[in-house]
Amino acid sequence: MSTPTLAPVIVTTSDPDGGQRISVFGAGRAEICGAFKPADRPYWLMYVTTTIAGAVDRSHPAVIPHRIQLPAQPDAQQWLELIAGLYMKAARR
Repeated sequence: MSTPTLAPVIVTTSDPDGGQRISVFGAGRAEICGAFKPADRPYWLMYVTTTIAGAVDRSHPAVIPHRIQLPAQPDAQQWLELIAGLYMKAARR
């Protein structure tokens, strides 16, 4: 019998100031990664959370890489889905 595959939960919201946000949650409602578009900027900034940084074997796991700039929401969403999928697949092993 195979284990059911859980998909990450993707939540898209708008900030009161006009900004937009995409948050990706895994098992246990832990945020895995996300992206946001400030109201006054034409680009999205993608980030990973300490959940991801802590899962990587690094000498300084508390150091999180800088945010990555992406030109459009579909680009951000595709990267977030990839990162979350890889993280969740690795977590099941």
